[in-house]
Amino acid sequence: MDWSQSFELIGKIATGVAALAGAWWAFMKWRKQDELFPRIGFEVSANFVGIHGDHVVTELVAVLENRGQVPLKIRHFSFKLRGLSKSSAVQKGTAAIRGQLLFPVVIEEGDFVPPSWDHSFVYPGVKTEYNFVTAIPRTIAFVRMQGDFEYLGRRGSSHHAAKIMAVPSEMTRH
Repeated sequence: MDWSQSFELIGKIATGVAALAGAWWAFMKWRKQDELFPRIGFEVSANFVGIHGDHVVTELVAVLENRGQVPLKIRHFSFKLRGLSKSSAVQKGTAAIRGQLLFPVVIEEGDFVPPSWDHSFVYPGVKTEYNFVTAIPRTIAFVRMQGDFEYLGRRGSSHHAAKIMAVPSEMTRH
């Protein structure tokens, strides 16, 4: 074997090793980024529309923003609105809610997506708003809005968001 054949063999080996190293690096980067898992911005809120009799007409809102590169498919998209009435004493909750302030009155609970639907979806780069209209008794001072959904196809994988808001005591009457 002469020198040119030796250098050619070394070149082929070096090229093969470099290709394998590049493939390994790309795979590890892809695995670390987990591009197939949705990246979601999830917020819940309430829009207090106006006073009607002894109630505040309220729109419960959940906003999902798909910041990832794959469609987000969800199911069991539910909400719970709890309240703290003006006459209630301030109490801490149990260990189940980590000793946080207790909102003992369940005002409304339901689904943003009807249970009859198999799922809902949000495409990459899209922001979608879900809403539910209800009425909050004027005896409630503060509310805690919570939203929860399950990822379709990812058993046991879920996402939660919550927000505390003061219920306005004065606003336009209708």
